[in-house]
Amino acid sequence: MFVVNWLLRMDAPGEPGVFPIVLSFASVGLASLEGWLGGELVDRFGVGVAEGAHLNSPSSLSGLPANEDSIASRREE
Repeated sequence: MFVVNWLLRMDAPGEPGVFPIVLSFASVGLASLEGWLGGELVDRFGVGVAEGAHLNSPSSLSGLPANEDSIASRREE
């Protein structure tokens, strides 16, 4: 949306017209909504990254845990 808005404003940056201004407000509103929903996921629902995750963590598709503590606890079981 921001790229389309920028392209619409290229010809007349001083007087963009009504549609680019409405598109600006819609873009900012949508970005704000996405930020709020992301905050809800983290704060209310606890969606996040595993505490022991690091750059060399295995892929989530491998089925392996993200940290060594989980590996050690699996071996003890």
